[in-house]
Amino acid sequence: MSSESVGVVTRVGAGSDCTLRNARALTDSLVGLVNAGSGVEVDCSDVAQVDITFVQTIVSAERSFAARDLSFAMLAAPECVHSAFARAGIAMPGTGRFEPSRN
Repeated sequence: MSSESVGVVTRVGAGSDCTLRNARALTDSLVGLVNAGSGVEVDCSDVAQVDITFVQTIVSAERSFAARDLSFAMLAAPECVHSAFARAGIAMPGTGRFEPSRN
């Protein structure tokens, strides 16, 4: 996983294995960025493996960034990412608006 700052938006590479075994690294990066007040672009171009953990991480992150009025985008999502979201019955970021939780 890599990250590159672009103004107030940081690009984070999701890596190739976006499964439970590697979820902590992406989660820690996203938490750090939202806490720092930076928007994020998650570059999914290298993703080859994905599971529900990735979907949950992305949905949670999108809501957290939206709650703080920070930008959140996913870039270059391959078919395996689209498929994971479809199997979960959840709209991918950028295709539908998630409302921040009020809880």
